[in-house]
Amino acid sequence: MPDFIRQFKRIPHWVAVDYASILHMSDSTREWLVDSASLTLRIKNHCQSNQMGQFSVRLLRQGMSIPSNDEIQRLKLNSRRYALIREVLLYCGNTPVIFARTVIPIKTLTGPQRQLSHLGNRPLGEFLFAQPGLQRDTMEIAVLKNGHQLFDSATSSLYEKSLKLPDKVWARRSIFRLRHKPLLVAEVFLPEILATASVNAHPHNHLFPPVLTNVKI
Repeated sequence: MPDFIRQFKRIPHWVAVDYASILHMSDSTREWLVDSASLTLRIKNHCQSNQMGQFSVRLLRQGMSIPSNDEIQRLKLNSRRYALIREVLLYCGNTPVIFARTVIPIKTLTGPQRQLSHLGNRPLGEFLFAQPGLQRDTMEIAVLKNGHQLFDSATSSLYEKSLKLPDKVWARRSIFRLRHKPLLVAEVFLPEILATASVNAHPHNHLFPPVLTNVKI
């Protein structure tokens, strides 16, 4: 039996990155959200350059479960089909900065991609961006608010630390393909990462990233 089953209360309104301008975000927020390079590498550099402490990953939960309806639609899965779902927090020191949720269809967990079920506290990004022939579909962006399960999951760490919960958080998601086998990665940007972000701190400025092929860090 799966060790956890999570269904979203409300489905976020995901907007393709080409239409992200309608979401009225700051330039610094936009630059983080639409950057198509490795987020893991960027967060590591951000932790160091802002003297926020060492980068680390905390595995919150992982197990076979039924994805939410919008995840099923995005991955074009059969309804009620189980997938491996992994949720983690990325930290700078003791500060959680990114919540990530990955949905990996069972058919993706074959061949070399079986390693995806054994990452533990290893960053998913390090694995993905080291794979030859990595492809990434069009990125989507959403504003998450209280009532979205993804918001509640992402901000639970702030509640545990007795920190004030934000009114909203920004999120993005995209499908990565490893040898044409898909997995869906959603990344939620917690308040501290955007508060300390600077447009000029990162040398790349991919405002409207194309579909990526053969991506490497």
